[in-house]
Parts: sequence; structure tokens; C-alpha cells
Amino acid sequence: MKNNILIVASGTGGHVIPALNIADKLINKKYKITWIGTKNGIENKLIQNKSINLKYISSSGIRGKSILNKIKGTINFIKSIIQSLILIIQEKPVFIIGFGGYITTAVSIASFIMRISVYAHESNSIPGTANKINHLISKKTFETFPNTFSKSSKVILTGNPLKDNFKNITHPNSKYQKKDVNNILIFGGSQGARYFNKNIPACLSKFKDKFKIKHICGSNNKESVVDLYEKYHMDFNVIEFSYEMDVLYNWADLIISRAGSMTLSEIAISGRASILVPYIYATDNHQYLNAKYLSDSKAAFIIEENDKFSDNLLDKLSDISCNHNMLRSMAINVKSLFPNNSSDIILENISELNEKYNNTTS
Repeated sequence: MKNNILIVASGTGGHVIPALNIADKLINKKYKITWIGTKNGIENKLIQNKSINLKYISSSGIRGKSILNKIKGTINFIKSIIQSLILIIQEKPVFIIGFGGYITTAVSIASFIMRISVYAHESNSIPGTANKINHLISKKTFETFPNTFSKSSKVILTGNPLKDNFKNITHPNSKYQKKDVNNILIFGGSQGARYFNKNIPACLSKFKDKFKIKHICGSNNKESVVDLYEKYHMDFNVIEFSYEMDVLYNWADLIISRAGSMTLSEIAISGRASILVPYIYATDNHQYLNAKYLSDSKAAFIIEENDKFSDNLLDKLSDISCNHNMLRSMAINVKSLFPNNSSDIILENISELNEKYNNTTS
């Protein structure tokens, strides 16, 4: 199995989606992909390419849990290392690439034992516990935000791998030529956000004659969100989930969203103005730190989730609705913050791929 590659990703869309985009690139290069995930992970919903061979190992968090759960987590962790060793022996991968989360650490340790090269990708501006460990083992570590890890020859700034479709979105210089801000896209990540569903429609009702709304609400929330927009007689379209985010970004003049790494990468490559509302329960406050990178670069606004949220959002919408140049400036600034060819940078820096290419062309 000289063409077999192990990809390790599970948990949130922030781990799984960039891994999927790399998997698609590798499949196009005729590599066989074995994906290590968990039985309850979002990857089971998102992986639609039948050529990806999905395998499962045990996984549970250890940090911040009760003593009993820590014991169970430790036992599961040891079990997952053993399962990873078995999978590596069976699959004989050329290399392994992990995208964060507890599951990747077990596989990284197993790869170290088996002397198989492992690569790590970190999506957020602050590394998770798993990737702090993975970074010590990895041959190279790919970071999305600058200075996530201490400067080193093995740390490569890549950004997040995105679908090629995002490269076809209208450039901000053309998008923001008109005077008015009409189209607002609202979403709270791949699964929606109940806080947005509950609070944002009322805020936007103050501008009901000015804005057209597309709101991704997540599963099982559509009816209640539709009722709110209908109550305020607004021009709206409520969607549970979308596999065509590039189309929605192309439509939008302004985005109101959480501050997950994939969302910010998509906003950046699309070149769109945004109001970011970091999820207050994100581990290590990473969403706020992600958003701050954009805000410090005058590429987005931050509104925090607190008892002044509605008033602050109203004030910000009032400001930007009559200041088109502000939106255009943010959109242009954000487009320059991340590499726009992340997948290519990652693949170019995996020596096993380059060695194989050189051997087949020499």
C-alpha cells in the first residue's frame, strides 16, 4: 500500500472540513485515503466521498473532567493508542496528517512508535492541548494564524485548506461598488447557533426595509426562526444547513457569524466584511483570539455575547449601513490576512509526497 495515507480528524467542523479538503486533493493525485475518526463524530455526516476508507478508534477528553471520567478517559486513551498501532500496521501509510482534537494525539504517539512521519495542522490562533503534544512529535506543523507556535523551521504558515470554489467569488473591489449594504448572511458555524436564532431577528427588524437576510439556523430550529422573521415582516430566507457556503458568501455584503477558524478563513478568501460574535464557551477562549487577529488588522468588528449584545449590534449596524467605504476597507483588509493556496502549501511541504513525485518523474 505505497499510496496509502492516514488522515486523522474528528469532532468539530473546524477539524474535519480542512482535513476533507486535503483528502480531496490527495485523492485527485491517486492516493488512497484511510480516515481515522470516531463513531459519533461529525465526519460521519460530512464525508461523502465513497473512496475514503473510514476507520474508528476510541476517543474521549481527559482535561477538565471528574476524577472518574479522567480515569475512564485515560483507559480509553491507552486503548486508542493500541487501536492506532494496529491500524498503522494494517494500512502501512506513507505518512499521517492530523488536524487536532484528542483523537490525533493517540495516532501521533502510535506513529512515533512505528517511525512513521506525522504532520499536524492547527486551525486556531491558540493550539489545543492535543496539538501542543502533536507538535512535539510532528515532522512539520502547519499553522493557520501567524505565531500560533514558536518560530521554528518545522512550523509553516499555511492557513486553512478550503474548497477551490471559494476562489470564484466576486472580488471586494467589484462587490462593494454599490452604495448600499443589502445582503446579510447570518450563521453560527456548521450547525447554527441558538443564541443567534433567538436574538438577531429582533435586532435586524429595526432595518427591515433596508436588508435582505439569509440565516442558517441549524437542525430543528427553522420553524421558530421563521416565526420571528415573519413577526417582524422582513425579507428573509432561513436555511437549516448549506453545502454551498461559497454561493452564500458571494451573495453577502455583510456576514454576522461566530469566529471559528474555518469561518474566518472563508470570510478572508471571499473578501467580505463581517461582524464576529465569538462563542464564549470556546476552549481557551480561542474564538475571541481568532476574531481579535482580524479586528486588530481592521478586517472585522467584534461584538461580544453579553447583556449589551443587542444594543451593540444595533449601533454597529447603524454605523455600517451608512458607511459603505468602511465595509469595502474591511473586506479588502481581510482578503490579505491568510494564504489563498493553503492546500498547495501543505502538500508542497510534505516531503514524502515530493520524494514520490521526484522518483516517478526522474
